[in-house]
Amino acid sequence: MFLKHLIFVTAFILCFNFISYSQQRIKNFYFSNYKKNGTKGWEIKGEEAVIFGDYVDIRKMEANYYLEEDTIFIESKKAKLDKNSLDVFLKDDVLVKNKKEEIELITDSLNWRRRQNKIQTADFVKAQKEDMQIEAKGLVADTQFKKVNFKEDVKVKFSQKEDAITISCQGPLEIEHDKQKAVFYNKVIVESKQGKLFCDKSTIFFDTENNRIKKIISEGNVKIIREENVIFAKKATYLGEENKLVLEGNPRVIYFPKENETFGN
Repeated sequence: MFLKHLIFVTAFILCFNFISYSQQRIKNFYFSNYKKNGTKGWEIKGEEAVIFGDYVDIRKMEANYYLEEDTIFIESKKAKLDKNSLDVFLKDDVLVKNKKEEIELITDSLNWRRRQNKIQTADFVKAQKEDMQIEAKGLVADTQFKKVNFKEDVKVKFSQKEDAITISCQGPLEIEHDKQKAVFYNKVIVESKQGKLFCDKSTIFFDTENNRIKKIISEGNVKIIREENVIFAKKATYLGEENKLVLEGNPRVIYFPKENETFGN
C-alpha cells in the first residue's frame, strides 16, 4: 500500500507541470506532503529526475512514507516510473525498510506492478526481521508482504536464544505472515546444535511476539543425524516449547557405537 501511494503522488507532481514537454530534467529535487492534522504524509528526494514520454527516470532516490504508527523508507540508485500504469522499476542497491515491524529488504532490482498488487525480482534477495535472516534468489510478494514467495536457493537463519536454527532448501519458500507459517520445499536441510535433519518438505510455525519457533513439521524421506545415531521416518514433528521430537511412519534408528564401546557382559 505504501508503494501505491508513493508512486501515485510522485507521478502526479512530476507529470502535471511537465506533460507538455518532450523531456524535462530536474536537479536535486525534493517534494513533501502534509496531512490535514499537520503531520507529514510523505517526502521524496533525488539527485535528478528526467521526464520523457510516458516515463520518469529518477537517480539516487530516497523516500519516506509516514503511516499513523509506522514509517516506510525506500532507497535505490535508479528508478523508472511508468506514468500511465504507475508501475515502477527500482534498480541498484534497492533497500526497503519498515521501522515498526523492523523488516528490511535488500536486492539489486525490484518490479512493482500496481494492477496486480505485486512486487517481484529475479535477483538475489536478503531480508531480515528481528532475529530471522533470509537469503534467496528471486522473490514474488504482495505489496503488504502478507504472502511472500522466495523462489530458489533459500537459506534462513533463526537466531534463537537457546539454539540458532538454519534451514535451507532448493525452493520455493512460502511465507504467510498472518498465519505465522513458512513452508520450505525440495531438499530441505534443518541444522541446529542438536543435529541435522533432511526431508522433502518442512513447515515452520513461529511466534512473532516472543520470537520463537513453535513447531516444525518435516515430511517425506525424513533423515535425522544426531551424534552417532541416524534416524529415518516418514514424518518428524519438533515441538519448540517442549523441546520434543515426535516421529511417525515406521521410524527406525541406526546406531553406530563409539570406539571401544561394548554392551552387556
